[in-house]
Amino acid sequence: MQQDPEPAGSPGPQQDPALPHSPSMPPPESLSEGHQSSHSDSPTEQATEEEFQFLRCQGCRAEAKCPKLLPCLHTLCSGCLEESSMQCPVCRAPWPSGAGTQALDNVFFESLQRRLSVYQQIAREQAFCTRCKEPAHYWCFECEQLICTKCFEAHQWFLKHEARPLAELRSQSVREFLDGTRKSNIIFCSNPNHRSPMLTSIYCRGCSKPLCCSCALLDRGHSELKCDISMEIQQRQDELDTMTQDLQEQDRTFGAAQAQMRSAISQLGRVRADTEEFIRERVREVVAHVLEQERELLQGVGARYQRDYEEIAGQLGRLDAVLQRIRMGSVLVQRMKLYASDQEVLDMHDFLRKALHQLRQEEPQSLRATVHTDSFDEFRVRLQDLVSCITRGTDAALSRRASPEAASTPRDTCGTDPATEEREQLRE
Repeated sequence: MQQDPEPAGSPGPQQDPALPHSPSMPPPESLSEGHQSSHSDSPTEQATEEEFQFLRCQGCRAEAKCPKLLPCLHTLCSGCLEESSMQCPVCRAPWPSGAGTQALDNVFFESLQRRLSVYQQIAREQAFCTRCKEPAHYWCFECEQLICTKCFEAHQWFLKHEARPLAELRSQSVREFLDGTRKSNIIFCSNPNHRSPMLTSIYCRGCSKPLCCSCALLDRGHSELKCDISMEIQQRQDELDTMTQDLQEQDRTFGAAQAQMRSAISQLGRVRADTEEFIRERVREVVAHVLEQERELLQGVGARYQRDYEEIAGQLGRLDAVLQRIRMGSVLVQRMKLYASDQEVLDMHDFLRKALHQLRQEEPQSLRATVHTDSFDEFRVRLQDLVSCITRGTDAALSRRASPEAASTPRDTCGTDPATEEREQLRE
């Protein structure tokens, strides 16, 4: 018989007739809550916690509640899945269109969380019977239930399943316990019309469902598509292994491209650092050169001022002497007029006349030619040449950016030796 395809899975393990129907395995206990309830974590528990970090939500890194597997193969909790809009919050991959590419219930993570929770309860001696909530002493691998001693007798009377003492399980490692629960996983017929779940080892590739012997006989349309379910599981596992092996070459290709990109980023950072240091060094050189030119110009201005000052001061001294002689002659003549006798006038007249005649020959016009008010223009010209040199260097840099040919053969007109070029311009 053909039925609508449904996800292959187990409707639930076979229940003990003496026990009420309940979930096959206790709900998962939060790892963080488990750590809070224990006073101290042993090295084994810490190693277990680190090993199974992948069960956490890859978005918020918290305990994954109702984990969902995305098409990009990241697993998110329900909260992060609701907050994400149209892309994965981890890798930013966009949501693909189509109903067949929606998020999938990560039943593997959910099952592993439940089995880990059971192992933690057993290891910490905090396991309680699934039925009566009394301290548990046994674990049934087929029912996946914790059982106390009293319920164990009824369980074994009706079902005779493999149930092992918890004291024996505590001596196992977490890997051994998980391996036992994984291998004990049983599959039931997918037909919902069965009164009780029916164990099966048949898989119909046409229905894409596990079928019991009765349903397989009634399904005449897929007689050639039925196979052993363990063979189908092994084939699917082999198919996934083959696909992952085929991806190894792609992994190496992407890894090489990633390494090349990271090398390029590292090289880009080194080039940036070298360029910044080169800029700082050259700017320091330019600043030092400008400061040196400032010092030379200021020294030149001071020397020129001192030279002209001494020259003008000497001439000023001669002018002061002539003025003093003129004024002294005028005062002397006025005083002689007031107080000198006739004989004294006759005796001194010739001498005074010659001296006053000599003073009248003095001409201050010849001194004006020695005072040059534009004697400092030379330094203004040199400063302007320095500014023009730096400005031309900026313009040349801009032109090199616009012209690849000029950029390939740069020529720094000012950075190499600005003082030499300035002296050449002054000589012209």
